[in-house]
Amino acid sequence: MIEESSSCYSCGHVTHEVVDKCLKCGRRLRTAKQVRRLGWLQLAIGVFLVGLMGTITYNLAPLMLQTSGAAGGAARFTGTPEQAQLILGLFGMVIAFGLGSIVSGLYQIKTGRRNKWLFIFMVLLFVILILFSWFLRSALQRG
Repeated sequence: MIEESSSCYSCGHVTHEVVDKCLKCGRRLRTAKQVRRLGWLQLAIGVFLVGLMGTITYNLAPLMLQTSGAAGGAARFTGTPEQAQLILGLFGMVIAFGLGSIVSGLYQIKTGRRNKWLFIFMVLLFVILILFSWFLRSALQRG
């Protein structure tokens, strides 16, 4: 039987004992198997976000970026070019968040550990995404 270690994400303590809490800081320990399982979930979420938002962006970008006088079908974007760029920028931020999730998930699957720097990057990207969407909402309400 292979002995699996558990590691603490907060303090970095690693143990081969079967315990639920870190002996140093009292936080929850996760085994490499649990981290890999969460990595697969994170990978799936990332692929979903990139696939969905990529498809939406691919299909909507030409419609949103065409000039208002362009001949075409009945569907057209009635906002300003600046609004279209803001909306597509938000789509790009969601795609970037999905790509970050894919990278983080692959790292967890490969190593069985979580990376603090990837986590910090993802939190910062999420905060930027929220701020960008708030800015977009206020810009669309003004325009």
